[in-house]
Amino acid sequence: AEVSTICGQQLRRGARLLQELNRCAFARLRGAGSLHLLLEELAYVNGDWFEEVLCGETMAACQRLVDQVTFANVLQFSFFLMKANHRSVSLLDRIASVTLQNIDKIHPLEIYFILQLFSILNYDPPAPEEFFENCIQHLISNLSCFETHHLVLLGHVLAVAGYFPPVLIKMIFNVPFLSKLDAELEVLPDTSKQKVRLCLMKLNRAVCLECPEFHIPWFHERYCQHVFSLRRHVHKMLAEILGGSHYTKISVLTPYCYEIDFECILDENKKPLSYMAQNILLGDTEGMHSKHDIKDMALPPGAQRIALEFLDAKDFSKDSHHLKGESAVKKRHLEMLGYRVVQIPHFEWNSMVLSTKEAQLEYLKKQLYETQ
Repeated sequence: AEVSTICGQQLRRGARLLQELNRCAFARLRGAGSLHLLLEELAYVNGDWFEEVLCGETMAACQRLVDQVTFANVLQFSFFLMKANHRSVSLLDRIASVTLQNIDKIHPLEIYFILQLFSILNYDPPAPEEFFENCIQHLISNLSCFETHHLVLLGHVLAVAGYFPPVLIKMIFNVPFLSKLDAELEVLPDTSKQKVRLCLMKLNRAVCLECPEFHIPWFHERYCQHVFSLRRHVHKMLAEILGGSHYTKISVLTPYCYEIDFECILDENKKPLSYMAQNILLGDTEGMHSKHDIKDMALPPGAQRIALEFLDAKDFSKDSHHLKGESAVKKRHLEMLGYRVVQIPHFEWNSMVLSTKEAQLEYLKKQLYETQ
């Protein structure tokens, strides 16, 4: 009873503190008289509190101070709107107007980020052709300001907006440029490297579909097959190990809406169970969300579901092979739902030791059939 009383007191204090915090935040927003100071403070505000509580009041404050948007703060303001993911017509129109009026005072790289805002939000300001063409002309005159991979990102942003400057497209899609890009990507972090390669693929696709007159070939077929083929490749190997594709499922949605890469079921003798068997009812998650223990649901005695998960670089901290929190809690929750979880780290799967299909098959067999 004493613990309950203390917890109740702490909850009430927390609720009062949150109410006071909200009150202070609303008061500051309503009393804000400087857009510059407001943007400085908003740079440190993130997450659900902003999205659920402050966003509407913040947008109202920005609209009240919209005349204070200048060439000096238009980039910072654009970053804020991208973070807020808010399509405010009056604010976007002001950004476009300030950009057009001061285009020679704004660095080309800043123009790229401003265009990215309009591209992401799929918004055309008044006189869109004048806005985009003036920005594009300013960029084309200053392409030397951009690193090679930034030009790919720029090309993709413009393509999303529906613009394909011939000078930029022809610059990107030639062998010397792409060779230089490959060399530059070697020294970029993995996340940046993946982003640039994905943008190049999307730009290549957009040019092929929308600008056939450029005669740019589609050369990303192998890239796409590589990106999307891992699951197919592993699915085939699991089918080979288990004795058929009907012994495994791909992209399974579990109760409580976790998605797992692969699932299979082994009976008490480590023999696979077919998903075609009438007495195994899987894939129907309706009505399961209220059950906290589904270990034995619709399975023969001694049988066990196995969740096979591939983990990439984002699942680990940069300085070690230590699993990050989201992936760890997913494993814990899947185990609570009755799964034996097999996690396959990218640094093991992509290692030289597993460079052959035979080695990969043996690795998967060991992971699936290891004794618990």
